[in-house]
Amino acid sequence: MYHRNFGLQHHPFRITPDTRHFFNGGQRGAVLGALQYAITAGEGIIKVVGEVGSGKTMLCRTVVSRLPFSVEVAYLANPCLSREEVLRAILQELGQVEAARQEDRLGLLNALHHHLITLHGEGCRTVVFIEEAQGMPLETLEEIRFLSNLETREGKLLQIVLFGQPELEQRLADDSLRQLRDRITQSFFLRPLRAPEVRDYVRFRLEAAGSQGREIFSPGALALLARKSGGLMRRIHVLADKALLAAYADHATRVTRRHVRRALRDDRMPLPWYRPRRLAPASLGLALAVLALAGYAMGPFKTGDAVSAPPAAGSAALEVAQVSAPVSAAAAGGSLLARRLAATRAWLGTGRRGYTVQVMLTDDDDRQALESFLAQESLRPHLQHLYVYPTRVGGRDRWCVLYGGFRRYQDALAAVERVPAVFRDFGPYVRNLKQVGREVARNAIPDAAVEGT
Repeated sequence: MYHRNFGLQHHPFRITPDTRHFFNGGQRGAVLGALQYAITAGEGIIKVVGEVGSGKTMLCRTVVSRLPFSVEVAYLANPCLSREEVLRAILQELGQVEAARQEDRLGLLNALHHHLITLHGEGCRTVVFIEEAQGMPLETLEEIRFLSNLETREGKLLQIVLFGQPELEQRLADDSLRQLRDRITQSFFLRPLRAPEVRDYVRFRLEAAGSQGREIFSPGALALLARKSGGLMRRIHVLADKALLAAYADHATRVTRRHVRRALRDDRMPLPWYRPRRLAPASLGLALAVLALAGYAMGPFKTGDAVSAPPAAGSAALEVAQVSAPVSAAAAGGSLLARRLAATRAWLGTGRRGYTVQVMLTDDDDRQALESFLAQESLRPHLQHLYVYPTRVGGRDRWCVLYGGFRRYQDALAAVERVPAVFRDFGPYVRNLKQVGREVARNAIPDAAVEGT
């Protein structure tokens, strides 16, 4: 392949994590060391949060590979498990296949407890690593909390490490999970790489592939790559790979800005908003005016009964709020985002119960970026099922996007597999509408702020 053109021994930017190429920069090495210490010290539940593509899976696999042989590991890559299924998965990961075949929860729990005591008696520590934890059902998160209570006089029988996107912080902020939240003793955040760290990371990957110190990317190419990738490792890999391919097509032995720009034109990854920006006062006023359309600080309104939209074959019906009261003129004829905010106001204002699927949490409060994202052609057939509202997670103002409403949890869970393709990389998961309502109430905009815009 093209790597020989640059004197490389193998592909430098594979997406699949390879623990031999763990990058210690960007605080990753420090987080790895702290994780290893927390696990061997037997502390409570540990939480690691990072954006999509920030290197969580690489960190998880690296820490697993560096634990001593006295540590037994259960690795759960699929978070969409019921209470019984998560117990079976842990037993299977620990080699207890026969015990995992039991049907009832109590039998599974007793089998796991017995095995953990046996391992403890042999001087072993047991750790469960859970990836994409933000997608775990509420009842399963509660089961995880219960498992963290299993202990002897000497310490915990089970160590739990949760890896998740910022939505995990959002879920843990809910009052229904306060007991789980209180058991988290260590929290780590994988921030995006800064521009100098992106440069070091690209050079590190090229050196590992056999560059022998040659500068394959020009300084301008590295600067553009750092800016457009937002410092996210997966994004860096995709763009750097495409830029190398573009240089190879030009019969060039060095990647320039032109090749990175070509990679950007070819790139179709739906990964917006990785660089948070503060709104200037004028734009803040505009944003508040738009949010007012959502009705978070407005009076009551009326809605008709929810009806079922024509579902796709084999899918659960989605509820669509039918607004019988007039919506503000600005919302009715305004921007796409304004119209979806008005629809969300009507939908949540009915005080409805049930479930929805959260399909995206943006990295900042960039209204124009969200507007452009929602306007893409592939989402047009789904717009009536998309609901948006402003929120604050991890100390940042963001936008939350929901998909549909479902009376039954099982229907919402099934819909996770059928959300529009552009949302699948964001880790969609089921949420209770009561929880959404409380979150909206916490982030309501006061009348005074709206009137002052």
